[in-house]
Parts: sequence; structure tokens; C-alpha cells
Amino acid sequence: MEECFSLQEILEVTGGRIINIPENKKILIHPSQICTDTRVIKKGDFFIALKGEHFDGNDFIDDACSKGAEGAIVNKLFLPSCNNFFVVQVDDTLRAFQELAKFYRQKLSIPLIAVTGSNGKTTVKELIAHILSNRYLTSKSSGNFNNQIGVPLSILRLSSRDEVGVLELGMNQRGEIENLSRIVQPDIGVITNVHRSHPGMVGSISEIAQAKAEMIPFLNRNRNNYLIINGDSPWSGFFRNQAKCRVLTFGMENKANLVARNIQDEGERIKFDLVSVKGESISITLPFPGLFNIYNTLAASAVCLLFGISLEEIKKAVENFSPPPLRCQIKRYGKYKILDDCYNANPDSMKMALYVLRNLKGGRKIAVLGDMLELGEYSPSLHTFVGELVASLKLDALFALGRFAPYMVAGAKKEGLKQAFCFEDKQELLEKLLNYVNCEDWLLVKGSRETKMEEVIKGLKNQ
Repeated sequence: MEECFSLQEILEVTGGRIINIPENKKILIHPSQICTDTRVIKKGDFFIALKGEHFDGNDFIDDACSKGAEGAIVNKLFLPSCNNFFVVQVDDTLRAFQELAKFYRQKLSIPLIAVTGSNGKTTVKELIAHILSNRYLTSKSSGNFNNQIGVPLSILRLSSRDEVGVLELGMNQRGEIENLSRIVQPDIGVITNVHRSHPGMVGSISEIAQAKAEMIPFLNRNRNNYLIINGDSPWSGFFRNQAKCRVLTFGMENKANLVARNIQDEGERIKFDLVSVKGESISITLPFPGLFNIYNTLAASAVCLLFGISLEEIKKAVENFSPPPLRCQIKRYGKYKILDDCYNANPDSMKMALYVLRNLKGGRKIAVLGDMLELGEYSPSLHTFVGELVASLKLDALFALGRFAPYMVAGAKKEGLKQAFCFEDKQELLEKLLNYVNCEDWLLVKGSRETKMEEVIKGLKNQ
């Protein structure tokens, strides 16, 4: 029961006060029993009443109690109607939740790997876990559990039986990476890249780089920790100069510790030689498209080499890896050939996906693009840029959806693309697309998460 939280520990870690406890009740809460959602709560769980933009967990205490929860952390005075239910009151339930995760992380002796960056975080995290799991008992954060709630939950799902943990750190405001790193206390940190992912919420690309660098002081607490960065990035020197821990670099262009050479883009797959700092080399074929996936593979490989994984083991694992859902996946439904990159979008990831579309073999190339969000005042100019890029790459058509679609279409037409169409309604776009597409055409479908562009793919599939 060493992993469990006692009532005394819960009170000390959260700074809370007990406002209800049944007599003669011994309280031991296992980290895996901590739950933030009464829809999935089970008997014996411990509920944290978080407050969100559209909900207040304090309103669901009775629900947690009726479903057999042991107790709850609240920030409002609450006396439960059911017996045998204890309540701890705190000022800030999110902070209390995060402090419990941090306390539990300090109990664990396993190395933790933290992955952040503007693009590729989830793919790199999944790829690291995929490679390491062939030799180590590896735990990873689920899906994109990378925010102020998802990261603590991921830590609380770790077990002392695990040999390594891989976590993803996301952000859309300054200070978020700092707080997540404070909780995680990573032993290895990966910064995949710095792109224009949240300029409307964070600011300039320089400020985005500063936000990613918030992880570095927590790596510096031990000089034997590692920071892994993209050596081809113009920000690599900025990150390196802040690091007092060890630094490893990966890249394609500049001298790095791990490099890709002899790159061959074959459209639906990529071939390259992976060359280590020792000069050892192995040929790898990525069974998925996109030159950017070479960077993702290099970042993951750099981590795995630190754990003694051989180049042969890396090759075998990488060549049997499938990208996470909605991330540059090739799908075929009847006559439709689709590059599904619907998960999210920013100007740089749009650019990379459009290059992948251009390099696919056969048929017309059609870009079906939704809005890019969180760009603030930069939204009109950056959507115009994407439209111009569609035209300059000599793609055959643009179907743009959303509030900023007119800017994309205007940019495309300005650069000479006649087949550029603007839509406010997804169903209207789908109807036009169904009449437009021919057999052997390639369709890139992409947009920010809130646009749910996968619904377009579902519509095509249903046809």
C-alpha cells in the first residue's frame, strides 16, 4: 500500500481541511482511484471537484457519493447526504489535484520523459513509448492528455511496476509548461520544434520559444538529465544556452548527434539512413508520409538510444509504427484517397501537410482546409499565406471552410488558382466535393481541432 495516500498526506499536500469524516474510517486512496469525472467514477474512487469553463465539479458531489465514491476534494462547504463519505475542503481544487500528482511523482523512482513542442508532440510521445515498450514496461499519457488536468491524471496512472513513463506537455499560455514541468520533474525533456502554433494567445514566435523553454530549469536540477532538441531549428542555440544538463541534438541539415542522411521521399513512405554520433548507420523506411516525420523519428530515437536501445531495435519498431489517429494517415474509401491530418492545424503544420499532398503520386491534389484557430490578429494574413501556398505548390483545388476561408481563397486566387472555393457550411462543402472529386484524386483534409474536419471524411466514407 506504499503508493496509497493517507488522509494525513492528502491534508498536508493539498493544504485542505477535513469537514466530514465517518467515525473509525481508515482512509487510504490509491492514485489510480483519483477521478475528476463522475460519468466514469467507480465505487471506492476519490473525486476531485474541478471547476471548468462550462461546469463546476462541486455540483456533482452527490452524484459521486451515490456511485460509491469514498470521498471528495471540494472548494465549497459541502455536507454529504450519504454515510461513509469524507470531504476535504481546499481553496483551489485544480491546484490540490496537481499537488497530489507532484507528491506521487516524488514517490516514484522511474525516469520520466516529457515531450513538448509546437508540432509532433503526440507522435513523438507515441513513438518513444512504442520503441521502449519492446524492452521496458512503459507507461504513456493517453491520447493528448497534455494539459493542466491531463498531465496530473497521467502521472497518477503510473505504477511502481512501470520502468519508464512518457508524458506530453502542451500549452496555449505562458507559464503552463513551467507548471507542468514542476509537477512532472522530467529526467529527459524533448522540444520537437518551435512554430507559430498559438500566436494569438502567447504572442510572437520568440515568446512561443520562451514558453517551450520553461521546461529547461527543471531538467537543470540534475546535470545528468538530458535536453533533446532539433539541431536544425534556429532556436536550438537559444535552448542550448539555457541548459546546464546534457544536450543531444537531432537533424537533417546541420551537424547533430543523430542525423538523417540519403533521404528519399516516395510519397506514401519515406526512406533515410539513421546515423548515430558514433558513426553507426541503419536504413529505415517510414511506412507513412511526410518529411517532418523524419524529425519525429529522430527525436524519439535520440531518447531511446539513451536507454540502450540498438539501431536495429529502433528500425524494427519504427517500421511497424502507425501514426496516432487523425495525424497524417493515408486512408482509402472506394475511389477516395485521403490524407487525414484532421487533428489540428497551424500555419507551419499546414505548410508541411501541403508539401506531403504535393508529393503523393497520381491523381489531382485537392486541399480541403478548415480554419486555423488561436492566431489572434495574425489570422487574416496567415490564412491568406496558406491560400497562396496552395497555389504556389501547383495543387489542383482548394476547398476552404470557416470564418477565415475567404482569406485562404483570396490568397489562392491572387496566385492564380482558379479552382478555389469558400464555404461556411460543412454539408455544402461536402456536396460540392462529392461532385468534384474523381477516381485517383488525393484529398488532404485538415483544420484546427474545433473545426472537426474528420466529419468531412466521414461524409466521404458514407458515400
